[in-house]
Amino acid sequence: MKNYIFLGIALVLLVFNIYQLDFENLLSEDGKVAIIGVLGCLVAIVLLLILQYSSKIKEKLENKD
Repeated sequence: MKNYIFLGIALVLLVFNIYQLDFENLLSEDGKVAIIGVLGCLVAIVLLLILQYSSKIKEKLENKD
C-alpha cells in the first residue's frame, strides 16, 4: 500500500517539475533544477514499479509452493 503512496507523491512532483520547466530557455538556472527534478522523479517511478512487480512475483512464487 505504501508503494502507491510513494508513487503518487512521485507523480505529483513530476507534474510540478514539468510545470516549472521553461521550454524557451531550458539551460537557465531554474531550468536545470527542474530537469534534474524530472529525471529524479522518473527514476523513482521506475524503481517503485520494479519493486511492485517484484513483490507480486515473489507472492506468486510463494503461493505456488
